[in-house]
Amino acid sequence: MARTGEWGVVSAYEAGVSASHQAGASRFAANIADAGLRVGRAAEFVEGGRLPAAHEPGVLRRVGHALGALARLVVPVLLLATLGGASFVYAGTPSPLMIQPWLNLGLLVLPLTFLAVHLTSRRYGMAYAFAQLALTYVAGIALAFLGQDQVRFVLGEQHAAFREVAGFAAGLFFANVVAIFLFDRLRGPRWWQAPLFASLIGGIVLSLIAFPASYAGTGTDWSGRMLDYMALTSLAATVLIIPYWLLRPLVPPRPGYGGY
Repeated sequence: MARTGEWGVVSAYEAGVSASHQAGASRFAANIADAGLRVGRAAEFVEGGRLPAAHEPGVLRRVGHALGALARLVVPVLLLATLGGASFVYAGTPSPLMIQPWLNLGLLVLPLTFLAVHLTSRRYGMAYAFAQLALTYVAGIALAFLGQDQVRFVLGEQHAAFREVAGFAAGLFFANVVAIFLFDRLRGPRWWQAPLFASLIGGIVLSLIAFPASYAGTGTDWSGRMLDYMALTSLAATVLIIPYWLLRPLVPPRPGYGGY
């Protein structure tokens, strides 16, 4: 199934877009697939492709499209930020599952972030999901900088080292980037395929980056923990198919994705 305008905020997700605009967006998406991830002009992000000069929208219209895109991201960013904040705050709280003594409640929350970006990808597409992730991290870094005393207090109270927090934050970022890309590649008639495999691979990437970044050289048996956590995220990827399936009617995709 061909999908048009994968990187266009408006042409991919809004109805009433002309065929020429969609064709331009398709060529832009094909260039991305051939040459790797690139950031286009702001007009391309808003309008979804290089438009002929005669059809360039006015400044006010561009501003309106940009504000509309930001408005759509409010709820997704708040959801992802809430999950990320919860994983940080509960990093020192023992897991209620009692599977491993080192496993805390914060680590159990992390796989839920994949579900958050999958829902955004399903509704608005890959570009919105990337924007959701980037804005969440920018807001988190800004809040951490402005509230340094509170961050130090939480780290001290929860016995979480700064290196551990930074390692898992970096691992989660790259894991979600991979999950967003895979979801977009795999979405289709088999509705479960995209969220399942995107979460599975995302959990593996998270584990492979976060554990060595957090514990290498500290004397901690991080390799055993990494394998255990990888198994846990794989289980979580399977379980999270259920809420994704339940939320599908409430989060229908915008035009351009054939209902998938």
